[in-house]
Order: sequence, then C-alpha cells, then structure tokens
Amino acid sequence: MSLYDSITQAVPQIARGKVWCCTCGRMERVDGADALRHGWPKCCGYTMTIDSPQWRAAQAKKARDAALKECGG
Repeated sequence: MSLYDSITQAVPQIARGKVWCCTCGRMERVDGADALRHGWPKCCGYTMTIDSPQWRAAQAKKARDAALKECGG
C-alpha cells in the first residue's frame, strides 16, 4: 500500500471520493490517492474542496453564533 493510499483511507473526507466547488457548488467524484499524487480538480478557477457543503454551512453557523455570543448578541 502506498503512502497516498494510506492517507486516503485515514481521512474520511478524502476516502468518500467527492470534491465540491465553493463557487458554483458542482460536485465531482475523485480517486483520493490519485488526487494526492497529481493534484485536486479545479473548477471556476479554484481548487475544489473535500469539505461538503453541509459541513461548510455548519462551520459558518458555528462561527456566526460564536461571534454573536462574543458581541453579546
């Protein structure tokens, strides 16, 4: 097993084999080990992310909630 295969198996976001465009929302299936070897796909001029739209939305909500709490809102 190669280093890239080991990393792919160890990281659930890579193992699921999907990447998303943060600009247009397009999803593409990828081979994680191959993407680690040769680079991640690009869309709309940017590298696509392994973070799902649902995860990014949840992180944004956490950040907004923390900022509101810090401001006393």
